[in-house]
Amino acid sequence: MSGCDVLVTGAGAVGGHAVEFLARRPEIRRLAVADIRADLAGGIAWRARLGALQEDRNVSVEAFGVDLSDPEATAALVRRLRPRVVLHAATLLTVPEMARGLKPEDFARVRADGMGGFLAAHILLAKTVQAALDGLEAKVPMVTAPFPDFTNQVLARIGTAPITGIGNVDNIACEIQAIVAEKMAVSSRDVMPMIVAHHSVGEWFQRSGSAGEAPWFARVFVDGRDVSGNFDLAALMAESAARIRPVPQEQRTAASGVKAVLAVLRDEGRYLHSAGPLGRAGGWPARLWADRLELVDVPGLDPAKAHAINEAGQRAGGIEAVEADGTLVATARCREMMRDLFGVDVARVTPAGIEGTARALRAALSRRIAA
Repeated sequence: MSGCDVLVTGAGAVGGHAVEFLARRPEIRRLAVADIRADLAGGIAWRARLGALQEDRNVSVEAFGVDLSDPEATAALVRRLRPRVVLHAATLLTVPEMARGLKPEDFARVRADGMGGFLAAHILLAKTVQAALDGLEAKVPMVTAPFPDFTNQVLARIGTAPITGIGNVDNIACEIQAIVAEKMAVSSRDVMPMIVAHHSVGEWFQRSGSAGEAPWFARVFVDGRDVSGNFDLAALMAESAARIRPVPQEQRTAASGVKAVLAVLRDEGRYLHSAGPLGRAGGWPARLWADRLELVDVPGLDPAKAHAINEAGQRAGGIEAVEADGTLVATARCREMMRDLFGVDVARVTPAGIEGTARALRAALSRRIAA
């Protein structure tokens, strides 16, 4: 198989659903999914092909068992496939895994003190995929799923920046769009949210029904008219969070990824909310083409204030700073929690130290869950 439309790296909950959704879109003729678990990738590919056939879509979906932490194997895969776009969804560990496996009080502390302590485990495979794409003659855009508000900053400093990250602020925007349309009895297509917020805001809303320690800025327009003053947007987010909390949410993050992938393939300047755009912290309104992303100014919000909002959200998520060379600096609260619960030092993680720290985090989480 060569010249595929989309390569999805990672066949977990987000990647698996994305493959299923993409297989049913008319823009997609050839699709590939890669995961270290060859049987899982194969099952996802076959399920997607069968589902597409139920809708009379005859699409090629091929699976590959690849260790995405292996630079040579990953590079060989992307050379073979020559994808038009990559949706990267693979990571060494997941939040649902922590939620299921850790004691409730330990998981609560991780969420409160900063998921950013686990960033190295989310960056490692993206870093390898990025290096493989950078080795190609033609530029291939990469769309990232694992914690892109944080990880895209590191990736932008060590190689070609991902064209966008998905989920997070895009999920918040979708919630506002849907619930305002419902309250006003208008079409959702007539509602345009404009939100600047970090992943941490979504975390807090899902956990407690409020933005908690993380600031955010939101405006919402209906047919071009600013209706933000008609609503308590935080209360609407709390209502949405209460509705969706009982069910898994990876499907909607996968849908955000599908939207971004299709925007690249269509080269249409699609309006969306981008996580970690242009190597920045947090999430921003943007327009996406095949080869570029442009931020959209939010009325009433100074760019410097927007940066401050997202950097404050980043600190709430456990990361004090991402330095010019890509070094991650954890907050005091986050590094103390990671040391107490997992025995891993995340105070400063350099790009060269990502792999060692990632594997230490994977091993420590496994031990903690087993215990």
